[in-house]
Amino acid sequence: MNKLLFPQTISSVLSIYERRNKMNTHGCSNHKVSHMVIGLLVVLLAGLALSSCASKARAAGPSCDFDMNMRVTIDVTNVKPRVFFDQLAQQAGCSIKVSPLVWKHVTLHIKKMTVTQVLDLACPQIGCKYIYNGGQLNIQPLTIIDKMQAKQWEEFNKMMEERNRILQSRLPEGMTFEDVSLSTVLEEISKASGLTIKPWKDEGDRKVNLDVSGMTIEEAIKAALLYVDGEGAVLIRQKYFLHHSWGQYWPWGYPPTR
Repeated sequence: MNKLLFPQTISSVLSIYERRNKMNTHGCSNHKVSHMVIGLLVVLLAGLALSSCASKARAAGPSCDFDMNMRVTIDVTNVKPRVFFDQLAQQAGCSIKVSPLVWKHVTLHIKKMTVTQVLDLACPQIGCKYIYNGGQLNIQPLTIIDKMQAKQWEEFNKMMEERNRILQSRLPEGMTFEDVSLSTVLEEISKASGLTIKPWKDEGDRKVNLDVSGMTIEEAIKAALLYVDGEGAVLIRQKYFLHHSWGQYWPWGYPPTR
């Protein structure tokens, strides 16, 4: 029912009530008429409330399974998050729940990227995270724990980049080994590189005759492992978040493809 008709309808009901109250027609008591009118008013007000709720639900957009792999195009400059997410929701054809605590403005100019890629670019700008559950997309602000974990991952990634840079650096001349253990070879490579490297499992006592002068750290490790017919890995001590531990390093990848 059109909600614009409700005021007129209510007015009509009240008018009837006044006339009946004065005339008391057909022997109806004022008490009975009052109950009838109150009942009509309750029904009308309930209908008005339901109509309002339905309108709000339609305004929120359709609820459906959000396709995170759908490609979208976004072109916004310094807009409120709600404007940005409304554009995204419109192209995807599904609603997005956005916390009012996500408030920083967004600038993004992308073409034909997946929804996941778009969110990965936008959320770092505005300090948010996206939660995809049961086909629904929900945008929430970062918590203190989220920020701590992000900082830890940032430090870890920097450490891995530095380790990989060192592995591509070259050893000095004179790195020649004759009839020494693999453990000794890796210890000397560790001293020259600044890394801490040790053999995999029980390979440390195997003897090596090898010249790794001028090789990169990675090339030297490969040469030593090939010489002792090793498993294809060494252990490198590195920092994992709040503690140090030994991580496997497979120079040929895993499984080894020598």
